[in-house]
Amino acid sequence: MKKFLHKHGTVIALTLAGFFHLVSHLGTQFERYQICFAPSERAERGCEKDIDLVVLKQLYDLSLYGEGNGSEFKREWIDIIKKSTVVRNIPASNPDIPKYSLAVLGLIIYARYNQGLKASALQNSYSSDLEAFKTQVYENWVHGFNERKVIFKKQEFQAERDIATEINKLRGQGELTHLQEVLKRSNAIDEARFDLALEEIAASKSEFTLIKSENLRDAAKADKEMNKALGKNNDSGNNTGTDSKNKELINQLVNALKEHESGWLYKVLKIRKPLWIIGGQGAGKSTLAASIILLRHYIFGWELIEIVDAHAQKNCTKAWKYLMELGDNPPAVVGANNDYESINTSFTSIIERWTTRTEDDTPTQSLADEFTNLSDAPECKESAGRFVKHSLSDIRKAAEYWVFIAHYFTATATGDAKGTHTAKNNQTIQIERYSADGERPLSNATVNGLVDEKGKAIKNLEVTIPNWLRPETIYGHLNGKPIQFEG
Repeated sequence: MKKFLHKHGTVIALTLAGFFHLVSHLGTQFERYQICFAPSERAERGCEKDIDLVVLKQLYDLSLYGEGNGSEFKREWIDIIKKSTVVRNIPASNPDIPKYSLAVLGLIIYARYNQGLKASALQNSYSSDLEAFKTQVYENWVHGFNERKVIFKKQEFQAERDIATEINKLRGQGELTHLQEVLKRSNAIDEARFDLALEEIAASKSEFTLIKSENLRDAAKADKEMNKALGKNNDSGNNTGTDSKNKELINQLVNALKEHESGWLYKVLKIRKPLWIIGGQGAGKSTLAASIILLRHYIFGWELIEIVDAHAQKNCTKAWKYLMELGDNPPAVVGANNDYESINTSFTSIIERWTTRTEDDTPTQSLADEFTNLSDAPECKESAGRFVKHSLSDIRKAAEYWVFIAHYFTATATGDAKGTHTAKNNQTIQIERYSADGERPLSNATVNGLVDEKGKAIKNLEVTIPNWLRPETIYGHLNGKPIQFEG
């Protein structure tokens, strides 16, 4: 019985609840009035003394308000009814409704409770079945895994036996040593081919970089020749006067440099040592470097042949704008868009170039920007160190003078070349510039590497940078906008 109720109790309870609800609406009485006939004037509220009859509401309404009832009721009765007063409205009711309501409520509660028991039992049953299923699946997987493992081991052992058998056969036939030698030669050939492929790739890239630089120079040269042909032919008869004017302008630059603070700037221009310009952001390093290169070009005629700059795609139209206009051949630009591999190739080729050039060759100059970053880049870190080390002794002998730009003059920032600390301090010129806010350069600077009349090194020489020492001002001085020097 208990199992039966547990299984069907919910349906039975809901069925009985519906049945009791219907029964509670059966057998109800009619709605009635309790009336008082001819109530006395002194009657209390409710007309208790004159209550006479309880009548059906429908009959009373029809008798009181109906018309055409003369045949059913006598006139006197109708008059009496019309004089009556309704004391209480007695609605239709069933005295067993509360019992039925309680029964319906109890049955609904039981149905809900029984349904909860069934749901809980069903959930427990599903959980048990799921755990059993998972356990069975895991047991099947473990069993299959072990079977596969045994099969693989058998196959492995069989393969090892087959290999051992073949080796024994070859050993017996005297061919094992021959196969080992063939394998070694094959590996050596593969390694040689790989090294050769790397060398060919490097050579091709170097050749491509060189061709690209030459194409840029040729294009710029062609543009200048065309401009000369179109706009400067009429001035060919005034070359002597132009040369004389340029010499005068150049002499003005030389005099201004010599007169500024004992001529330290002119000494820097003349000394054929590597020049390092160092300083923080916004200190004016690029401005000073471009100005020095322009002065060396105009005063000494040194051609700018190469710019090594990982950000050349931006700087060639800003910081190096006027350097790109020098001479008939624009400089080769290497490393744009962070092409550190091309910079690595360029450093290697420059070192090789220094072995063929001599002091008697026409002097040239070049520029390397942001050397701090070049010293950190994995692609060119090693070649940057060798490049700096060779520059300490080779550039004077090769008559190729370099201007380096870096944030610091530490070993790490200058190529990390081992054993060159003393040589870098003694065999280079270092100009350090400053900025108070990281945006605008200050006029003061510190110079190291110069010597006095007795050949002794001048340490931490405090100097100032002239206001006119800017690329656009120097370029304009030789191109129609002469500088108005003070005094």
